[in-house]
Amino acid sequence: PTDLASITKLPDVAAQLLGTEPALLDITGGQVMMRNEPDSPRLGLGEIAAALAPASPTRKGREPGLSADGWFEVKHMTYPYGVHIAVISIDRHTGAAKVERFFVAYDVGRAINPMLVEGQIMGGVAQGIGGSLYESFNYDERGQPLSVTFAEYLMPTAHEVPKVEVLLREDAPSPRNPLGVKGAGEAGVNGVGAAVAAAIDAALGQPGAVTVLPFTPERVLEAQSRERT
Repeated sequence: PTDLASITKLPDVAAQLLGTEPALLDITGGQVMMRNEPDSPRLGLGEIAAALAPASPTRKGREPGLSADGWFEVKHMTYPYGVHIAVISIDRHTGAAKVERFFVAYDVGRAINPMLVEGQIMGGVAQGIGGSLYESFNYDERGQPLSVTFAEYLMPTAHEVPKVEVLLREDAPSPRNPLGVKGAGEAGVNGVGAAVAAAIDAALGQPGAVTVLPFTPERVLEAQSRERT
């Protein structure tokens, strides 16, 4: 980007390496070259950064490294939007609910690092499955906590969490920041409870059966008994 020209050291070092004056240089496509001379020698930004390494003889007393800092603040949230879809099977004998498939589609405006965003969404889904089916703080009649170890406080493992299918979209970049990015931190977890509840309702054939989370096997069996009565 052209704003890299604001880095004082960049044109200075490039001019030194190319044997010219900083004012005669342009930055195009991540490379520094002579202005209006497309066939002239050019340098990549990585080469210029290497010339500023601490032990580089071309550094000549300059501070090591080639970097720039910038700040942007927006007063309004930049919301993503998307959908969660869960497929769940119910064991009628034990009440255990198993997540067979889970699909998430989200428009995050712009995914600067798609793999990182997908991983964040997958981790959020795992957290949401835990809160929807397993994780519960329980107390006895005297108010003493019963969920004091991982033997009583259940968490999903790789066995309980299916492969999460993620579809990232960049259809509507945010107009509220230069990059068009939107929030993705909560995209993986905030819809899981509703998707799981709807899937269990469908599996039981009882719309509105799930009114509280986590919907444990005991609650599944209770819902089945209500259905029979």
